[in-house]
Amino acid sequence: MMWQFLKPEQDLQRYLSLLVCGLLFACSSEKNDAAEGAAYKTDLLNAIRQSSKIVVTEHSSELDFMQAGQAATQKEKVYRTVTLTTRDRENFIAAIEHVPDKTQQAFSACVFDPHHTVYFYAQGKLSSKLDICFACSQQQWDATKHTPPADIYVGLAQFIKSVKLDTEREWANLVRNNI
Repeated sequence: MMWQFLKPEQDLQRYLSLLVCGLLFACSSEKNDAAEGAAYKTDLLNAIRQSSKIVVTEHSSELDFMQAGQAATQKEKVYRTVTLTTRDRENFIAAIEHVPDKTQQAFSACVFDPHHTVYFYAQGKLSSKLDICFACSQQQWDATKHTPPADIYVGLAQFIKSVKLDTEREWANLVRNNI
């Protein structure tokens, strides 16, 4: 390979060109970092607005039964159920709208152990469900292909608390005590 030596002003021009390209790439990457999160938020907000009914449950998980020394095949225990009112929906929308768009990049290595599910209904039929694990900041929602925003769990927790459900409990003890 033959090295080409340029005049100092050409070196500076090449350096500045590379710097500008790098900055453009970084800005484009930041936009992409937010694009997935923004698309997820749009999908979730549309689901909230378009559902004929939304029900939120606080429930056991399979792991709770194993931790309590019981068979994991036990039937899920629902501790509390809330059917959203118009005001609850408005609070849900507000909580999600305030979540920054930046897409979640880091994911927990925990086993997914959801204790909250949001059921979305359209014309009396279940249209989708969103399972949430606040312990490890993970979710599974069958109505989107997008990655959630990094802070979606803050918005979801705010909403869950607004309908008087808990994001943290001694889940295995609840199963153990048959509550």
